[in-house]
Amino acid sequence: MYRVCHQEEKHANQYLPLFCFRSYNVSLSHNKIPDELCQLSSKLAAPAMQPGEKFRPEAAIVNYFGQGDMLGGHLDDMEKDWSKPIVSMSLGCKAIFLIGGKSREQMPLAMFLRSGDVILMEGAARECFHGVPRIFTDKEHAEISELESSFSSGEGDSSLLEYIRVSRVNINIRQVF
Repeated sequence: MYRVCHQEEKHANQYLPLFCFRSYNVSLSHNKIPDELCQLSSKLAAPAMQPGEKFRPEAAIVNYFGQGDMLGGHLDDMEKDWSKPIVSMSLGCKAIFLIGGKSREQMPLAMFLRSGDVILMEGAARECFHGVPRIFTDKEHAEISELESSFSSGEGDSSLLEYIRVSRVNINIRQVF
């Protein structure tokens, strides 16, 4: 898991730079992607796969967005085979997602991503710059009431509820090799 990089924080974590890297080093300690997440991402990726091919979830990248965080325009270009899709799942506060073209000069298209939304980046979209310039953490625009209602008012849920009211989590599942 890594946090969105290059953001100033009130309480900077000395270990944060360790999580800001862009290579797949399978020799590093890592956890297995949960079976349920593999099954879900495989099902979501199926429309983008060639007939007879199956999506093999090999890497999961988790981006955490707190208040004021953003993810600048970038390409997901570390995989060997760009013909395989990326399954991107959004949880928590609403965000603006921008997707442009093959160069930063092309005007991007803006869309909202809400909790539960999935983007399947495949084909020509794999070669397009994209990013998240803003998340909405204010009560009026965060659009998480449906998510909030799924939590009970029990004591154990209060800290989780506070967390999701001001946060966004994005999970990207990829076939690397």
